[in-house]
Amino acid sequence: MPSFKIHSSWSVSGLITILILISGHASAQKWVDTLYTIQTTYDVVYGQDTGFAGRLDTLKLDISIPQNDTPSACGRPLLVVVHGGAWVAGDKNDGYAKRLREDFAKRGYVTASVNYRMGYFNTEKAVNCNVSGWNCFNATDSSEWYRANYRGMQDVRGAIRYLVNTKSTYSIDPNHVYLVGESAGGFIALSTGYLDDPSEVMTGLSAAMPSAPKPNAIYDNPCVQKYNMASNIASMSLTRPDLGSYDGRLNQPLKDSVRIRAVGSIFGGSFNNLFETFQSPAPALYLYHQPCDLIVPYNHDRLLAGFNSCMMQFPTNCGTIINRPGCYGGKGIADLIDTLAAQGKPTITYLFDRSTNGYGCAEQALDPSKVCHAIDNYWLRTKNMAAFFSEQMDSCATGSILSMQVQTLSLYPNPSSDIVTIDWEQKSEFEELTVLDVNGRSHFPTITQHNNALHVNLHALHAGMYFVRIQSHGTIWMGKFVKN
Repeated sequence: MPSFKIHSSWSVSGLITILILISGHASAQKWVDTLYTIQTTYDVVYGQDTGFAGRLDTLKLDISIPQNDTPSACGRPLLVVVHGGAWVAGDKNDGYAKRLREDFAKRGYVTASVNYRMGYFNTEKAVNCNVSGWNCFNATDSSEWYRANYRGMQDVRGAIRYLVNTKSTYSIDPNHVYLVGESAGGFIALSTGYLDDPSEVMTGLSAAMPSAPKPNAIYDNPCVQKYNMASNIASMSLTRPDLGSYDGRLNQPLKDSVRIRAVGSIFGGSFNNLFETFQSPAPALYLYHQPCDLIVPYNHDRLLAGFNSCMMQFPTNCGTIINRPGCYGGKGIADLIDTLAAQGKPTITYLFDRSTNGYGCAEQALDPSKVCHAIDNYWLRTKNMAAFFSEQMDSCATGSILSMQVQTLSLYPNPSSDIVTIDWEQKSEFEELTVLDVNGRSHFPTITQHNNALHVNLHALHAGMYFVRIQSHGTIWMGKFVKN
């Protein structure tokens, strides 16, 4: 009897894909639709480096790999996800970072979500507001934001080198690297993708600077200790040394050439214009932003401009968050690129994906669904980004076809209470067979193969509707049956 694999699990998003495809779509797009099951390895150490307050930080990443795909001869594309959290909080396995890592692995990428060195010196001034987290935004000067972002960029570049230097382990194609970051992670992703010339480093801010004044004691417990920036203020080294090259020190030397094909910034931004000088070919750019974002300005303004304005109003009546740097948000970056194009200068390819929401302070405070420092429609925006990324791939990444063709299975008798027969005229072994119920749970009925048919024994199944998915040599076959 020919051998075949009955797959042990399938994601809910994979079931949604089955439902959509059975209902009439002709094909599922590789790199765009979530087609694959994945396996994740957590807390892979990719290096150590010194944090802002002198502590040696161990840096880790989580990596997800498709399990039922067939990589091209070049390997799989690599996507690196960078979490947000204002450079003081957040984690590689939280929120959007986790979802993006999992979903893009299901699209066929090797995906890694990374932690990076976080933290910056709070001011010596007692600038206080009784709103949770507000105090932690008061830096000793505006350079601290830039230096935190710079360290994050160095770490992400070190993570890319680690992954490329071990590419055979994960079947990675270093010629197809993608970056995605949200909020502060968007700043880091943009810097990683586009800061490629010393002239783009903001003057003096990454160089050695005078030691920071000791942060005020009001920041110790709610900021320094809460977000593990240091054991406490007393343990901090207050020196601010030269941060070194924007490439960082980790995992040098790089053992293969790398090409970053595209960068995704999800309500992120840039402290300066990174787009006038770039190496060719430059990465393409996906931008997502909402006009009502209170954290990262939509155009060009100080960081936290909207949030600061809201907190100054009744009933909080907070003062101004001090030492906030200016930055370009999604619309501001798009305008920078458009200005270069209007001047006849070389520019990068970009897609600006935006909402039209205009919620104010009170609306966002009272209704979490209206918070504008978030994605208004996760599946729409990430699928738009995935489609844009897929356009940047060449034939080596995509293979001979961009889409995995989908065919309909013939099953009979249907409904049935005993045996369902599946026509299988391909006369070939297949790579995977999956049986699921309408809740996405896998089932393992006895299946036998005889000549050009597969016979599914239904005795172990409860009454209801089930779905069958077979993958064979670049084609997906789908069908459904009902057990009486």
